[in-house]
Amino acid sequence: MKRANRILTILMFIFLYIPMVVLIVASFNTGKDITQFEGFTLRQYGELFRDQDLLGLLGNSILIALLSTAISVTFGTLAAVGIHRLKPKMRKLVMSMTNIPMTNPDIVTGVSLSLLFVFVGTGLLGNRESLNFWTLLIAHVTFGLPYVILNVMPKLQQMNPALTDAAMDLGCTPVKAFFKVILHEISPGIVAGGIMAFTMSLDDFVISYFVTGSDFVTLPVEIYTYTKKPIQPKVYAMFTLLFLLIAVLMVGMNLLQIRAGRKKDSKRPISKPWQIARRCIAVAVALALVVGGGFLFFGNRQEKIILNVKNWGMNMADGTDDTLDIIAAFEEKYPNIKVNMSYYESNEALYSQLKNGGITVDVIIPSDYMIHRMIEEGMLLKLNFDNIPNFQYVDEEPFKNNNSYDPTNEYSVPYTWGTVGILYNSKYVDEADVTGWELMWNEKYAGKILMIDNSRDAMGIAQYLLGYDVNTPDKAELQACADKLAEQRPLVQQYVMDQIYSTMENEEAWIAAYYAGDCMLMMENNPDLRFYLPEHQGFNRFTDAMCIPTCSQEKEAAELFINFMCDPEISGANMDYICYASPISEAKNHMEEYLAESDIIYPDSKILEKGTAYKYLGGDTARYVESLYQAATKTADNQEAGGSLVIPIAMLVVLVGAGGGLWILKRKKRKR
Repeated sequence: MKRANRILTILMFIFLYIPMVVLIVASFNTGKDITQFEGFTLRQYGELFRDQDLLGLLGNSILIALLSTAISVTFGTLAAVGIHRLKPKMRKLVMSMTNIPMTNPDIVTGVSLSLLFVFVGTGLLGNRESLNFWTLLIAHVTFGLPYVILNVMPKLQQMNPALTDAAMDLGCTPVKAFFKVILHEISPGIVAGGIMAFTMSLDDFVISYFVTGSDFVTLPVEIYTYTKKPIQPKVYAMFTLLFLLIAVLMVGMNLLQIRAGRKKDSKRPISKPWQIARRCIAVAVALALVVGGGFLFFGNRQEKIILNVKNWGMNMADGTDDTLDIIAAFEEKYPNIKVNMSYYESNEALYSQLKNGGITVDVIIPSDYMIHRMIEEGMLLKLNFDNIPNFQYVDEEPFKNNNSYDPTNEYSVPYTWGTVGILYNSKYVDEADVTGWELMWNEKYAGKILMIDNSRDAMGIAQYLLGYDVNTPDKAELQACADKLAEQRPLVQQYVMDQIYSTMENEEAWIAAYYAGDCMLMMENNPDLRFYLPEHQGFNRFTDAMCIPTCSQEKEAAELFINFMCDPEISGANMDYICYASPISEAKNHMEEYLAESDIIYPDSKILEKGTAYKYLGGDTARYVESLYQAATKTADNQEAGGSLVIPIAMLVVLVGAGGGLWILKRKKRKR
């Protein structure tokens, strides 16, 4: 039996740590393919330490983790003492409230905190940007507090209550007794809780995603955008260093606790070297907090304009794969401007972020129908084309003339255009089945189909299949399309946006509807992938354009950025990276020849005639389409959750408990 337990334990540890071993090995691999070790190198680590942007993001994550941990440990320890002093029934109630942030799904916590911050910051205080560094810090403290309390409470229960009474009988005040007796007894729980709060904060993505503003972005939020491209080896190096940092921290803390336990059992004082070691750790943490805070508040004080740009994930050349680093080139031309780039997954996600408020954005790049909607709702500023002379290079047809989304050409400048078609794996999909959109409903490939996860494209595909107008407001036709999507749901492996890359390239799925440019990127990484447009049924031809939202603080700088992107050479270099079509014909002269001549990126004009553009359907119809899509495609476990005030109330209860505990200590002292 013991042998079986040992084998099971070993297998469990192998299962837990083999991914980290693969990651560490990959960080020293000369090749980019993690399945083949081609040779040992430290090049990735050199590239990592030369990448100031990536190191800056890492610094942001460490800073927010240190600050939130320090606050969580302070208030969590006081709260635990207060809760411990409460009566059993009240203690049980407060602990139930305390555990809510841990038991609640992260997405519910993130959304609820985001709504609260926007309500308070924008609605009550009148701030234009209510999501910032401080909201991120508060959110991390919110989910860090329960971990500290959970680790400190058992130590308080194990402690002999007579120790505190004896200390106060000998003349200690409640505060002095807390520091001299209680804090000493519960220190292992404080350390354990602090480590848990630090690690949870360091790798948090979901909650951070909803409460992050444009001024402060953490590493996990940024890494999420890397799903559209293969992860660069220097990221493996960074993850390896983080893993080693956490491992050393955990081992060091465990050794200190073991050593302290032995000294306590032997009733001998802790040796001088161990005292020095503990003090060094405390000083190191304090210095990290001071230096980090100094960096945050003073290190970035430079007279530069901050330009906040929101783009589709990995939808701009960044210097990888020997491409031009667009942002670096812009900042070199305009050294007084610093660009902050953030990302979104869909037009609907961008619309929600802007509509909810709380953020400041200067340039956005939505699609045609969403631009029309934003114009109708007064969410965009008119452009001053005196600052955008390169607009002259944009093709007349169909971007300046016959433009349905911005017919007066006052609010937008085209960025890219493309089509929506079907990507399939020729190894597994029979060519005889590749006829039209009905492939997405073929039961033969059940569980291997990916459906695009946004209401307009998904409903549009059903409309093309059923022969309806993609811009119809007819509710009966829209309901029929929703029924068709519901019929497809049992066949769909998952509804995706950027997640499609790894899934299709790794052949976990075989069929997907997606954008032609992104399909081209996936085809480069997997030669068995094929792309086609259902010409006889129709398809979407879209345009993404650069706009300035009404929340912009730097309109003139935003127009300089838009003008820069319209330079034919810059546009061509950008298209080399993102594999989309440029609205500037001259940009083809600056693109790789195979891309400029690709019939996937630039289909024949006769084929393009079969494509249609989405139009804004109006507020009521758009909401109706969204509700139909959600009902047809989302299962019960993906339903929205409410209760935006539950988390803040729980946090308030914890703080009240801390105050109550100190009051009880003081009351006991007075009685004596």
